[in-house]
Amino acid sequence: MDKLPSEILLHILDYTVVAHYDNKNSLLELRTTCKLFDEVLKPYVLKTLQLEFTRLDKSYRARKPLDDDALRRIGPLCRALYVDMMVVRDDGEVSFLGEMFAQIPTMARFVENLQDGWCMNEESFTEIDYRRQLGFMLEHAPNVTAVKLNLPFQLVSPGQYRASTMVLGNTFAALAQRPEESETLKTLVLENLSDISVVSLWCNPQDVKNIMGAFRDLRRLFMSVRRNDEEDGQAHTVHFRNRLWEMIGKAEKLESLCLVDLDTDEKPHKDIKTSSQRDWTLEDWQFRCLPTIRRPPKSVLPHLTFLELRQVEVMGCGLLSMFKCFGGSLRDLYLDGVYLKTVYSAESPQDVDNTLWIGLPNVRPPPNHRWIATYLRQIRVQLRVCRVANLGYDQYVTGEAPPPRTATYDLADPCGLSRSLEQRFVEVTTGVAQPPAPDGAPVVYYPEEPSQEAWALAQAAPRGGGQLRTEDWHASFYLATQRNPTSAWQRSIDGQFPNCNQYTLKALHSFADAASRGMALLNQTADDDEPVRDV
Repeated sequence: MDKLPSEILLHILDYTVVAHYDNKNSLLELRTTCKLFDEVLKPYVLKTLQLEFTRLDKSYRARKPLDDDALRRIGPLCRALYVDMMVVRDDGEVSFLGEMFAQIPTMARFVENLQDGWCMNEESFTEIDYRRQLGFMLEHAPNVTAVKLNLPFQLVSPGQYRASTMVLGNTFAALAQRPEESETLKTLVLENLSDISVVSLWCNPQDVKNIMGAFRDLRRLFMSVRRNDEEDGQAHTVHFRNRLWEMIGKAEKLESLCLVDLDTDEKPHKDIKTSSQRDWTLEDWQFRCLPTIRRPPKSVLPHLTFLELRQVEVMGCGLLSMFKCFGGSLRDLYLDGVYLKTVYSAESPQDVDNTLWIGLPNVRPPPNHRWIATYLRQIRVQLRVCRVANLGYDQYVTGEAPPPRTATYDLADPCGLSRSLEQRFVEVTTGVAQPPAPDGAPVVYYPEEPSQEAWALAQAAPRGGGQLRTEDWHASFYLATQRNPTSAWQRSIDGQFPNCNQYTLKALHSFADAASRGMALLNQTADDDEPVRDV
């Protein structure tokens, strides 16, 4: 090895890093080979610092606490921070489980273990311990510019997210109070963000100040959001909608935004899914949608270039409001698993086409109609990349009328080529000329006003002159082969190694299995107590 030129050896080690993408521990072992290996591999394997429950827990400590001296030595090499607090249990969650399993003696140990070992308290660790340790890490890692925070993942939602709110608030405080010579935060990933936490933090001026400090130079933001059913549902929804966009708006330099709704149904995709008042009230059904920008943030995110919406339900007005706010700077749009909400009333069945992904061909959109692709052309959004997958309609049927079987929206290809809704959406949005209908008639998507036709009717040809390739319109295919500018940090905060904590996954599975056994015993007890009826 001593005879190899240093350039070749460095090239070999570069490929070694790539080959060990899913096995960072192997690279850590290779560091011990020699001093050269240590010097070359150190910037890769020490690029991300990790803080998890096992590093803080004082009662059942599975791993040694972070070595302060080692942290001082390696801190300047770190560029990213991965904080995983998913296993932390909430006091309200544990109390709810305790009351539910009160009649099952065998579950008492499980509930007690959750309370003593997995909640934030003097026995495990307190929020002061968390804040102190996180602040110490950031103090000695001044070059950290990317942070991923996994907030507590609750098995049940009794209405309390105190632990999640404490972790989130203290994280923002630590980020905002870093030493002045530290690099500013550029990338932030927030997993399992609860609506209650967002609203709660916005009631405290100091928390708002900390958020502003952490967001002041932010360029890339990923947020996966969970929502909770509150007693004052409508008022809470309004507060959350306003606070969420106010918080995002504090990142005035934001260039990339990805929003994911963790409460949206993950069942196999349907072109049309139908709900009625037997399933939800109209207000509850509307509550499940992505918060609408009713009062745009003061900055209006003037630099937002990349936008991804994944696994969300949206109102047509909300989506148009978003595009209107960001249309001037938006260049890349990714939609995956997005359902457009529509309301069907038997009293006015003609309104079924009020909200459409594309629109109807050869007619102008009537007043108060929301045709998304047509509107994007109409307001001259100049997208260089548009990729979508799994678009659909979330239909709410009012009254007692059965779901309309004739409501096909714009799912059928008017050109008779059996193209998917997603492909046609991308074509119309990007101005690709449509083939003629089967009878030879032209297929054109008009804007609202004739004066808008000069831009809206731009007749671009597909790349290569033929039909679009799958990777030219399908979000998943495209992002699998291209640099992901919106959500790559969810998997790898440093762009080098995937963020995966097997301890967390095993612990959460253990909690879920124990709770499932308890539910089975509870159901069995209820069946045994049911009186036998005479035949």
